[in-house]
Order: sequence, then C-alpha cells, then structure tokens
Amino acid sequence: MPRSGRFRELDAGIPEERKALARALRSLMRVVGLSLRQTHAELERRDCGCDTSASALSDLLNARIHKPKREVIRALYELVETAARTSGASMPVTWEELEDLWVKACEPPAALCASCQRTVLPVPLAQEDRQHVQEQWPTALALLDMKQNRRAEDVAGILRHVGVTGEPAEVAHAVAACRACGLGSEADVILRYVQTGRDERQLAEIAYEFMRIEDNVMAQRVLRMCLAL
Repeated sequence: MPRSGRFRELDAGIPEERKALARALRSLMRVVGLSLRQTHAELERRDCGCDTSASALSDLLNARIHKPKREVIRALYELVETAARTSGASMPVTWEELEDLWVKACEPPAALCASCQRTVLPVPLAQEDRQHVQEQWPTALALLDMKQNRRAEDVAGILRHVGVTGEPAEVAHAVAACRACGLGSEADVILRYVQTGRDERQLAEIAYEFMRIEDNVMAQRVLRMCLAL
C-alpha cells in the first residue's frame, strides 16, 4: 500500500470520470497527511456512519469502485476539512465540486442508437416508439438504481445538486429524463429546488431549455413559477 501522499498510476482502462474523482480524493488525502489505515481508524473514531475499510479506501483512491458510496466520500471530505482548519491548509476541492465528480463517476455510459450513433434516452416499455431525447441525462439510470436499492440519501443529494446548482440545460434534461424513466416524483423534487433557489432570469432560462427540447408542459410550469415571484 503506498505511503501517505504517494499513489500508484491509475489503470489505463478506467473511465475518465472515475479517474477524475480519484484524483480529487487523492488531493484531499495529501492535505490530511494520514496513511490509509490511519484514515480509516480516524473515520471509525469519528463514528461517521459510513461502512468502509482501509482496503476499500485504497480501491476508492485507485478508481476501482464502479459506484463509490457518497457517505464515504462525504465522511472523508469532512475529515480533511477538519484537518485543514487546524493546519491552516487550503482545501483543494469544494464539496460541491467533489459531489459533481461523484455523480459523473456513477453515471452509466450513454446508450447509442445502432443506426445513427446518437445517444438515446431509456424510456418505459409503453413508450418504445420514442427513439431520441435531445441531450440525454444518463444520471437518471443511476437514480433509478439507487432508488431500487433504497439509497435515499444518495438520490436526495443528486436531486438537490441539480435543482440548486445545475445549469439551465441540465435541469431541463434531468427533469425530462426522470419523467421518461418513471421517476416523476424525483422530477418534481428537482423543480421544487429550482423554485426556491432561482431568480426570475434563471427560471426563464430553464423554461427556454424546456421549450428547446419541446417539453412545453414543463416550460409552462416553470414560467408560472417565474410569474409567481
């Protein structure tokens, strides 16, 4: 196992999204200055409620885990944040940036249409005639998997992140993808975050993105939010 601050090269076949998350986590480990076993012991002492081990942390830092646990990443971030306040060191990444990297690392690869090679949005069987949705949001598949596996905290974190900080186009595509995958209540949660956390201009931009993907029902809903401000 590498010494603190020194890490082996990431395997070439690992997806870039997982590599980006691993690099960010490695930068945090350099701040805390502990070995993996010491880090695991400290997480246990803090009783963070996350289920991990020194070997699992090693796999996480080497991008070997296909779907890293959000609670482990959050606990590690909070540990480093405490150490940084004590030492006066600066944090190399914010929690929002790290959470965004985690979301991308958990996204399954986009499916491609065999005839035109454009990304296609998975839809319920009753809507098999729909071939394409512009700008697919593949995280909907990850959300569906998390919901089925009762990972409510992870689902809530993604929905809040999109609703509060997502770009207008991401918000529109996320809501459309969730609705297409049968995640209507999750789409509503995103829109509630949008309604409480955005100003008039941002709401108008989101409404425009809905119109751009020809979802006029959602566009009208967001415009009503805008008028209510």
